Amino acid sequence: MAILYPPPLFQKSVQMTKMLTEIGSHSLFHEYLNVLGIVNPALAKVEQLWEHKQQERLIAKIQIDKQGKARYFIDARAISVN
Repeated sequence: MAILYPPPLFQKSVQMTKMLTEIGSHSLFHEYLNVLGIVNPALAKVEQLWEHKQQERLIAKIQIDKQGKARYFIDARAISVN
């Protein structure tokens, strides 16, 4: 029986995603991006996934779920650094 492992890039992405906190409000997500000086993406242009990284660190993410609802994730540690 062969054991299949996810590719290294996938593993890294999963690890980075574990460091994020989901927030339920688009307006709070937008404010978070503003505090960090990140341009807020147009939600209509996000088809499935939008990510913002700084120095290989995932800072913010928008993920569209199967029902078409946007889910917002942030790395709250980035606020305390600024």
